[in-house]
Amino acid sequence: MGRASILLVMGYVSLLLLSGVLMSDMSVQAYQNALNYYQGVKGRNIAIAGANIAANYIFQYPPNINGNPWFSGYTTPVSFDGGTFTVTVDSTSSVDPNTGDPRLTLRSISQYNDSTTVVTVTLRPSSFAKFAVYAGTSAANVYWATGDSAFGPVHVQGTLRTTGTPYFGGKVTTKNGVDSTSWSGHPIFNAGVESGVDIPLNRNYERLRDNATGGKLFTGSSDLYLKFKSDSISWHRGASPDTTSLLSTGAPNGTIVLNNSDGTVHVQGTVKGRYTVGALDTTGAAHGNVVIDNDILYATDPRTNPASTDMLGIVAYNGITIADNTATSGPNFTVMAALFSYANTIHVENYNTRPLGILYTIGGWTVQDLDATTNSSITRGLSVNIRFDERFRTSSPPFFPTTHAYEILAWYE
Repeated sequence: MGRASILLVMGYVSLLLLSGVLMSDMSVQAYQNALNYYQGVKGRNIAIAGANIAANYIFQYPPNINGNPWFSGYTTPVSFDGGTFTVTVDSTSSVDPNTGDPRLTLRSISQYNDSTTVVTVTLRPSSFAKFAVYAGTSAANVYWATGDSAFGPVHVQGTLRTTGTPYFGGKVTTKNGVDSTSWSGHPIFNAGVESGVDIPLNRNYERLRDNATGGKLFTGSSDLYLKFKSDSISWHRGASPDTTSLLSTGAPNGTIVLNNSDGTVHVQGTVKGRYTVGALDTTGAAHGNVVIDNDILYATDPRTNPASTDMLGIVAYNGITIADNTATSGPNFTVMAALFSYANTIHVENYNTRPLGILYTIGGWTVQDLDATTNSSITRGLSVNIRFDERFRTSSPPFFPTTHAYEILAWYE
């Protein structure tokens, strides 16, 4: 009996000793886990700080834009919060899969004790196609009226003025705020308004002009008439007969441009694929204009199929006009495209006499100015209904004008 008691006591003591060792090991492991977690979090925060500092520099001084030199990052370790970070920037690691345009890849690598953390950021040139409406400085005296609506991001490079109850479905930014008298009509800002945002309308249609030699470039006198026919296009100059060709061979990089010409580009039809049409002559108000003669539609409507790869940009140095003719007297009118007018605006021909209808835009407007599209009593002309093409948040038509700034496309930690 005594011997059994001794064995029992010895076993109990051994068990306590083993438990103590195990608890000690667990305590050490818990401490080590906490230390590793702390170091990891600290290193991650340092890497994020490096990425933010470098991204801020790129936003303020876009590399190789507006005369800015190339920015290679911070290749010498920078001390920060007890650790260090280095940042590299390159334009070869990532390209736009649709346009082949280079993106910037920013890598921030932090060192904190034994912890190494990498944050990778992809940036792309910011396109004006990302706006449902961009209105330049000359648009300050035009009022958005009852019946007008914009679904998507809106920016006014000046003062926004409204009358009645126009509807803004996306966030609105302005440089100089909203005119005080506009509030009495109760405009509807569904996603809020932010003032003090400065986005100049840069003269960057030149990128489209410079790349037109890889697509279809027209020059010389007389108007150019284009009709998209799914994956083909018919065109003629003046009164000459039509020529029809496959777009894949006729405009291989997606650009169709009229330059060095006193002619106007006329366009209509159904688009299959990604293209940008440009009228870029800058030598006078009668040059560099586009007329939309009939509806422009996509072969696959992105509203019902967001995977649609059909996309169109229309770029004019001067104005873009919605024609008033037999084909367009529906009276509604639909344009699926991102529209850009550097020096002018979107005109509705005979807005004060044509039957009242709606101009539907699936895409967006980037314009220097805004014109009336209906008469003052809103009984004639075309009210404006602009629905942003959500695909333009991350992509754009080929060589569509950019803001001369960069925006973050992806952030990996």
